[in-house]
Amino acid sequence: MIGHRLHYHRDLGEASVGRPGSGLDFVRGRLSELADRLGRDVVQNAVLVACELLTNARVHTRGPVGVDLVLDADGGQLTVGVSDPSSLEPFLRPYRPAEPHGHGMHIVDGLATAWGVSRRPGGKTVWATLAVEDPPSAARAARAARPASGGGATRASGGGATRART
Repeated sequence: MIGHRLHYHRDLGEASVGRPGSGLDFVRGRLSELADRLGRDVVQNAVLVACELLTNARVHTRGPVGVDLVLDADGGQLTVGVSDPSSLEPFLRPYRPAEPHGHGMHIVDGLATAWGVSRRPGGKTVWATLAVEDPPSAARAARAARPASGGGATRASGGGATRART
């Protein structure tokens, strides 16, 4: 699939202030359409990352104003982006497991292969990229079709992506 890229965008505007879940509803809906291509682990991780980014925008700014999902099939990655009207950038706080809050960006950092901030007029977009198996259903079918070898079957793990931070 050369040049295959999908971009979904939802403008949340003022609706996000009254109903912060509308961005997450959008993400869940689009990812459910892509579930066969992405695989269950990627979809679950992307929903969790989106939830954390949307929550951060809701708690630390006036709320999210937009959400984007970009699937780059050639590059094997899915990017989740949440835009808000603030110039304040998220950061990793010292990890304190006993604290009830402050874990969101640690979750994003642990699930994403990269994350960062892009400035835009009127605010910023916080984005996180997740690795996508190419394509998961075809890879599973290929593994299942291989003859068993004397050394036993090899199974790919769901969370072994190398992480590069920006």
